[in-house]
Amino acid sequence: MKRRRFSLGSIGRAAARFARDRRAVSAVEFALLLPILLTLFIAGNELSQALTIYRKVSHTANALGDLVSQVATISTSEMTNILAATTAIMTPYSASGVKLVVSSVNYTTSGGFKTAWSVGQNATAWTVNSAPPITIPSGLVSDGQQLVVTQVQYTYTSTFSTFMQDILGGTSITMADVAYLRPRISPKIDYPYPN
Repeated sequence: MKRRRFSLGSIGRAAARFARDRRAVSAVEFALLLPILLTLFIAGNELSQALTIYRKVSHTANALGDLVSQVATISTSEMTNILAATTAIMTPYSASGVKLVVSSVNYTTSGGFKTAWSVGQNATAWTVNSAPPITIPSGLVSDGQQLVVTQVQYTYTSTFSTFMQDILGGTSITMADVAYLRPRISPKIDYPYPN
């Protein structure tokens, strides 16, 4: 068996030939960039989904308050229809987990805000004749006026829940919004009104 001898010159030429060879450079670059590109794709997808859902949550809160504030009296069946209509705004996302609370609060300078009536869907309604469980900003209404307050909450479960668990510490994000509107037709809205 003949042994091959390498001299420094032959090693140098082999190294120079290796340095000039560009045949697999793009494959190596792709392999290095693929994890970064996949992470950016998943993060961008999740961010756009979350922003779209948050806009729908905000729109649902405003639409619910808008529909309720346009009447002087409202019946139980009308309220059921309003809640169903506003829940449909969440389409194409599942509306089964949407939590809605619509409440009417009376304001007096001596007693502050007190709940006149409240309706909840998949959520607990506020206690009547007690202070609201949320802080309502001052200056929205004057003494003796009523305010319609709507709350909407939605829990978004990520498609890539494994990645979300590692990044955010959980597999879902809870999004919520509150809307404040004054009654438009009359100073107060009566509920429940007989059918």
